[in-house]
Amino acid sequence: MKPSVALHDPLTLTDNILVQRAWRIPDLVIYQQGQDEWWVAPLDDNLPLVRLNRVGMEMLGSMTGQITVGALVEKYGKWVCGPDGQSGLWHLQRWALPNYSLCYFGTEPPGGHRHKAKWDVLLQQIREGWSGQEGFEGEAHLADFHVQDLKEAAEDDGHFDLIETTVSHLFREPNEALGGLTYGRLLIKQLRRLGWFTPKPKVILEVGGGLGYVAREMGKDLLPFEKQGIHYLSLDVTRPFLSLQWRRAKEGGWTCTGTQANGEFLPLKDHSIDLVIDNENMADMTPAKLSKQELLTGRGETPLHQEALDWIRRLRLPIETDPPDEVIFNLGPLRFVAELWRVLKPGGRAFLTEFGIEEGWPAPVKLPGHTEYEVQYTHLRQAVRWLGFQERYLPLPPFLGIKPDTKVLCTGAAYTIQRFCQALGRPFAVRAYTEQELAGAIKEMLPKLIGCHYHDIADPAWFGLIDFKVLLLEKPGGAPRPAYQNASGYRWYSQK
Repeated sequence: MKPSVALHDPLTLTDNILVQRAWRIPDLVIYQQGQDEWWVAPLDDNLPLVRLNRVGMEMLGSMTGQITVGALVEKYGKWVCGPDGQSGLWHLQRWALPNYSLCYFGTEPPGGHRHKAKWDVLLQQIREGWSGQEGFEGEAHLADFHVQDLKEAAEDDGHFDLIETTVSHLFREPNEALGGLTYGRLLIKQLRRLGWFTPKPKVILEVGGGLGYVAREMGKDLLPFEKQGIHYLSLDVTRPFLSLQWRRAKEGGWTCTGTQANGEFLPLKDHSIDLVIDNENMADMTPAKLSKQELLTGRGETPLHQEALDWIRRLRLPIETDPPDEVIFNLGPLRFVAELWRVLKPGGRAFLTEFGIEEGWPAPVKLPGHTEYEVQYTHLRQAVRWLGFQERYLPLPPFLGIKPDTKVLCTGAAYTIQRFCQALGRPFAVRAYTEQELAGAIKEMLPKLIGCHYHDIADPAWFGLIDFKVLLLEKPGGAPRPAYQNASGYRWYSQK
């Protein structure tokens, strides 16, 4: 179910607004539908596309920060700016609203930088409205959003296209940046290189498998006899996703089952799992908002807060002499890795990835309908070592071997093109596109698009891939594994 953005009344163009300057949001993608008709897409996809004629396009193009709102009203206000009959004044009263976000009115560019407008600051303000609630959203938001709000989620890609876009979702189709592979196929190749399929695991658990693409693609990279004897278990807190996970796991050739459950409290027996796959779920797990007094005294105001403080104490996490008045602590991810220690067999392994930080306290990341929280990896790594895991930690791009200089379409442009395609009644998937891949997907539409822009895949302006980290865990105590070295054409075996 797609959350609605907060409604805003049209602006009243009072004198203090009329003297402000107007900037067109950069990176707008425009589609020329006809000889005298162009389309632009509001940020809120609950709103219809904006249709413009030449006068409307001229008004949009003139918003360079050099002209005031008053001058725009005087020049374009009374003219019809689109085939729907709205005047320039009608558009000027709406385009700068958060729902539209086609332009910005102010005395200075967003962020106050004269030479390069900090549009990310403006978009963060818009996301504050998207989330439906300012600040901390409570310690039960995992269940509230993923269990209740998504119970009517359609069986398509809409939720992950527009609300919780993940790395694995962007690369669910073969991509040049991944050597022509999908995320799932590249992931299993890397796990095999690590020796995690020698011997092969008997039970694989995927936590929060989304729409099942990773399971399907991992299965495609294994031959039938390699999957024989392996049981694939899907676990997700959102029931509507489970049927897709089962279906796509079967498409990948897995013998699979699944269950609805929370990853912080796994309904599994001790020492029952060989391999765990967790893609981008930990930021959704339970946060605890601790006060300065709680941090300094070690006494929590609620049982949940006391649980968080007990983790801080047992892990001996450093606390500032003068901590902030309030901090966010990743309680859910620590519960999760403690559960992994319990359910993994001796010698069992886990692949975890999520965006996060290494210093300070986690910050909120506003998304439509809910908020996620950065994972503090220094805390998490201290926890897994305290539990007894052997761990390896690195950024996601080098782990997967992603080609950092591959040019891919801006994700915002992909969202906009999808909206244009929906209006035209044609399919278009939001994913990572190279220029050649985009041309193959939209064919004759491409020359009619204005403003398509591409980033190096490693550019933080694209998706911030460098912020995604990988934590590889191994529980000691497995059976010794044979190893060998090649020397002059001979293999010399030993036992480790």
